[in-house]
Amino acid sequence: MRNPDLLFRPSLADPDELLRTLRSREEWFRAVFEGSAMGIGVVDMDGRFIEANAAFLRMTGYPLDELRGMAFTTLNHPDDNARNVPLFRQLVEGKLSHYQMEKRYRCRNGSVLPVRLTTSVVRDSEGRPRFCIAMVEDITERRQAEAERLALEERLRHSALHDPLTGLPNRVLLGERLARAAERPCAPCAVLFLDLDRFKVINDSLGHVEGDELLRVVALRLRGCVRPEDTVGRFGGDEFVILLEGAGRDEAVRTAERILDALAVPLDLHGYETFTTACIGIVLSDGSGGPPEHLLRDADMAMYSAKAAGLGQYAVFDRSMHAAALERLQLETDLRHALQRKEFRLHYQPIVSLTMGRIAALEALARWEHPQRGPVPPDRFIPVMEDTGLILPLGSWVLSEAMRQLAEWRARLPAAETLEVSVNVSPRQLRAPGLVEEIDRLLRANGLPPRSLKLELTESSMLEDPAASSALLHRLKAKEVHLYLDDFGTGYSSLSYLHQLPLNAIKIDRSFIRGLDEGAAGRQGDGEIVRTIVGLARSLGVPVVAEGVESEEQLATLRTLGCDYAQGYLFSPPVDADAARELLRANPRW
Repeated sequence: MRNPDLLFRPSLADPDELLRTLRSREEWFRAVFEGSAMGIGVVDMDGRFIEANAAFLRMTGYPLDELRGMAFTTLNHPDDNARNVPLFRQLVEGKLSHYQMEKRYRCRNGSVLPVRLTTSVVRDSEGRPRFCIAMVEDITERRQAEAERLALEERLRHSALHDPLTGLPNRVLLGERLARAAERPCAPCAVLFLDLDRFKVINDSLGHVEGDELLRVVALRLRGCVRPEDTVGRFGGDEFVILLEGAGRDEAVRTAERILDALAVPLDLHGYETFTTACIGIVLSDGSGGPPEHLLRDADMAMYSAKAAGLGQYAVFDRSMHAAALERLQLETDLRHALQRKEFRLHYQPIVSLTMGRIAALEALARWEHPQRGPVPPDRFIPVMEDTGLILPLGSWVLSEAMRQLAEWRARLPAAETLEVSVNVSPRQLRAPGLVEEIDRLLRANGLPPRSLKLELTESSMLEDPAASSALLHRLKAKEVHLYLDDFGTGYSSLSYLHQLPLNAIKIDRSFIRGLDEGAAGRQGDGEIVRTIVGLARSLGVPVVAEGVESEEQLATLRTLGCDYAQGYLFSPPVDADAARELLRANPRW
């Protein structure tokens, strides 16, 4: 370090002592200067290097002889001079005592070094600036750590706002974008709520790996159907939400049609060619600033309306859907109260043996008398109970009450000694654990033989999980409980899997019986269908029950075709327990 007198001004009178002191101080300063782990550079008041320590030289890669005389602006990254030069001028002019900044050096090997710089001015005893000292810290590791932290934060934010399977915005991010869209005044938008049809069947049949692949393919196809400014998000499960910015009814409908066309193209799921469809609900926002959750609610209502119309449909929300949804919500609330208040009753309809001409069994049917509305049709309340899970407590009560009533009749009525009861089992009951154990317990509690109980199952309920359904039915069959396939002929693949099920009887749907009357449209065709079903049942070794028999002509035709059992209004409508008791006591013949 040159000119140490600029740094120290000893006041010793002895020249030799003064010299020794100066040399000692210079050696001390030189040791500190050279031994510092922090880079130190010294520049004159014109900004040119006059000295640098070993750490500074290692950082920049320059030897001291090359660095001396170089302007600090040359060593700087050009983009940093716009900030650095004004600060240095203020320091020289005495407007600043020091300054700090982060900047980059262009090293001798061409690399860029990020540093933190603290620059101060050194003055003589008269206060005149003599040179500047720059303390330089290499912040490469800190910058890397900061970059890694920011990248981690971005990954965490992305993970928190995106679906890990499809990469689409998740429910949280969808909510944020819907809220922003709703806040923009007079800016219309459209929201599409999409639900895949029969996804559970595909997922359960092919496996969850293929089900996940299906969702990824659907996500790609959805993104291909919208504009870059639109949002496609996964709402959950097999539900997707699409936000169309600035779109009116026509654009929303065209988008829905493009989506349905795109989904109609077959998918290859690891070697399985699969088809999928979807139902789409559309709601339009007029930019009035309504709550974003209302858009989702209304789009969801429209989607359910589309589902009611069949597979692969779309529907645009209107106010009548909201009214219907409120009515359904009220109905659900009333049904919960009805279970608590024991408002349900069982009615019974005879099943007649066509060979014996007398009642062989009774089908137990749940009926609800609403305190204000009066009788509510089963086709009105049963689907709601199935959707909400209320069918499980109702189904348990029906099984219990039907078996209790059957035990009472068999014990007290001579004509009912061999009477059997038929009970419908819902898809949810079939999937619920403990059904076999519950039935076994009720049979033993009422002292009934297992074959006195007939469980009626729809084909659609068994299609949801064929393997599990088949296993459950074989367990029930092993208990000697009889199993009836209800509404035969209205399902998807009756003949393909019928022989695999341990059935005891087939029930022909009433829609095929109506055409058996003389002059009825489709009489000949329906007669052939019934004949075919009876022949199929014969080949399987099980009897046939015809539903919905209303005329003597239908009864005569069924006997001619070889049908085994029949039920319908010709014999009796469903009646309450008291009327059923009187019917059994009368022991009518047909």
